[in-house]
Amino acid sequence: MRSASAKQMGLTEEILDDGIENYEKSENFTKKEKLALLYSELMASNPEKIDCNFYKKLGEFFSEEEIVELGAFIGFNIGYHTFFGTLDFYPMFSPDGKLVDQNESRRIYGDRPLSHLKGAIKRSKEIN
Repeated sequence: MRSASAKQMGLTEEILDDGIENYEKSENFTKKEKLALLYSELMASNPEKIDCNFYKKLGEFFSEEEIVELGAFIGFNIGYHTFFGTLDFYPMFSPDGKLVDQNESRRIYGDRPLSHLKGAIKRSKEIN
């Protein structure tokens, strides 16, 4: 997500935060993107709510192949972040995209690695 090509296409840390904290009301995302973000949220917090009706709704915007690919990508990333959390591993990039060491990342993101949760951008701005 924080790749050079994504940034060249206009992705910013603020848009990432909006996708985490406010995607349902945000004007930064299409209906299709909002549904993909909901899929991600449900996979992480309430997978039992992903039923046949939800898959039908996904099918209004995505092909079967895209749904499988999106689900696999979301599942992989949830597992990846969970695993890194058990290692007390911090994000390698600051909110402005600079490569940082683990000590600097800990200073930016707080006592626990929370880059995928609320507040990383706000905390980094308060610190700087």
